[in-house]
Amino acid sequence: MSGPGSPSDDVEQKGLLRDSFDGIDDAEVLENGRANGHAHHKRRRSRSGDDWYRSRKIWRSASAWLRPRNMLIALVVLVVLVALGALWHRPSTSGGDSDSPDQIEPEKPKPSKQPHPVPVAGGKHSSVSPWKKPKGFKIIGLIFFGRQRTVEILDCYLKRNLVSNGGFLDEVLWVANTDNEDDLKYMDKLVQTSPLYKNMTLINLGYASVWEHAVDDKNMFIKIDDDMVYFSDNAIPDIVYTKLKHKETLDVVANLVNSPETGWLHYHVGAIHAYLPEMVPPKDQKPAALGPKAWRASALPQWEGNNMTFPLGEKGTGGEVLEDDAPGAPPFKGHRWLPLKEQHKNLYNTPISHTEYNAYGPDWTSWALAAQVQYSLLENIEKDQLDKYHYGGGLDLAREGIWDMKYGRMNINFMAIWGKDVLDAVPFEDTDDERFLSETLTRRLDRPLYVNTHAIAAHFSFRTQHEIFDSDLLSRWRAYANEMICTKENQIPTS
Repeated sequence: MSGPGSPSDDVEQKGLLRDSFDGIDDAEVLENGRANGHAHHKRRRSRSGDDWYRSRKIWRSASAWLRPRNMLIALVVLVVLVALGALWHRPSTSGGDSDSPDQIEPEKPKPSKQPHPVPVAGGKHSSVSPWKKPKGFKIIGLIFFGRQRTVEILDCYLKRNLVSNGGFLDEVLWVANTDNEDDLKYMDKLVQTSPLYKNMTLINLGYASVWEHAVDDKNMFIKIDDDMVYFSDNAIPDIVYTKLKHKETLDVVANLVNSPETGWLHYHVGAIHAYLPEMVPPKDQKPAALGPKAWRASALPQWEGNNMTFPLGEKGTGGEVLEDDAPGAPPFKGHRWLPLKEQHKNLYNTPISHTEYNAYGPDWTSWALAAQVQYSLLENIEKDQLDKYHYGGGLDLAREGIWDMKYGRMNINFMAIWGKDVLDAVPFEDTDDERFLSETLTRRLDRPLYVNTHAIAAHFSFRTQHEIFDSDLLSRWRAYANEMICTKENQIPTS
C-alpha cells in the first residue's frame, strides 16, 4: 500500500483533474478569440484567451471535486491518512506482561508552587480491577503499637489484607515502643491470632530509632499507625503500585482523612459535608442512629439549633486538653455530629471553613476538624462516592491519582517505603521521623513524596486532638468494621 504523499498519490490526483477538464478544446477556444475581426491584436487576444482558459479550468476543477464520486474518494483518502497517523503514533505494547512493575517508565512531575491547583475529582473506581502481587520481595506491614482501643479496629483491616486472605501483606511486624505491661500483654496475645503476625519490643527508643531495628534492606514496608480506623480495600495495593511505578519517589503515602494538607484539598474538591455537634443529649433515638451498631449517616437526624457555628477552641500544640466550659470543647461525652440543612450554603459555618494547607495549622490541633472530616468520610462510604477524594494525575487513573508534596512536610501515618532507603539514612539526624522522611531526606536525595489519592485511609487523631474521644466516632468506626470488615470470629467487643 502506498503511504501518504507517495508518487502514486500524485498520479491518481492528476488523473482526477484530467477527467474534470474533459470537453474543453484548446484550439476551439483560441479560434473563437480570433473570429472577432481584431487581427491586429492577435497576440494580445491570444494571451487573453489563455487567461480565460486557465480561469475556466480552475472553476471546472473546483466544481468537479463537489461531485459525489470525487467527494467520496476524498473522504476515503482522508480516513486512510488518519488511520496511518494513528498507527504511526501508537506506543508499542511489546515487551512482556503489563502487570510487571518495570514495564512503565515513571513520569516526572511538573514543578509547581504550593498549594497546587486542585483538579476536579474524577469518576468512580469502586471496583478496581486487581493486579498481581509483585514477586521477588516481601511487603511487610510495620505497626508502631501503643493504643489498644484503636488497634482492635486496625487488626480487622490488617487480617483482611494478609496474603493468606488474598491481600498483599506477607507479614505484619508489631513494634511496641512502650513499657506499659497491659499494652505488652495485649500485643503478645494479638500476635498469637495469626502466624503472619510478628512482634518486637523496643523500649523508650523513640520513633526515629525504631526504624533502624525494625526494617531490612530487601523488602518494602507499609508503615501504618496504630490509630488508623479505616482504609479502602485498594489502599495497600495502590500505594505499592505507585511506589514501584514511580521509581523517582522516596515514599508514597495514602490519601489521609484527618491530615492538614489533604484536609484542605478534600474541602476544596467537595468531599467534606456540613456537620455540627449536637449540643444536648438525644432522646429516644433508633439503634441505627445511636449505639454500638450505628455508623450510617443516613440514619442521623438533622442538626437543630439557633447558633449554626462551632468554634475551634484556642489551644497550643503541646497536647493540652480544652476545659469542659471552654469555647470549642465537646458538648458532652458520647455526642454525635449531625448533618445540616442546605449543605452547600451552610458548609461555611462549620469548622472545615478554617482548614489550611499547613502542616502546623488548625487541622493538626483541632478535634472538631478531625470529627467533621471523619463523619464526612462515613457518609461518602455509605453513598459509594469515594471518588470525591480522587484528584491528581498518574500512569493508570484506575489505580492512582498523584499529588506531589514538593518536598513539604506530610503525615506518614500510612506509607510505603523501601527498607534499604531507610537503612541508607540511619541513624536519623532528627528525632522527628515524619519530618525527616517526608521533608528533610526527600529534599536531600531529590526524591519526592507522592500521595496516591485513590488509596483512602482514615487517621483517628493526633495527640493534639484528644477531645475527639468524647464523641461517638470511635464507636462508629468499630460498628462499621464489625459489619463490613471483621469476620464473625474476629468481632470487636462493643462494651
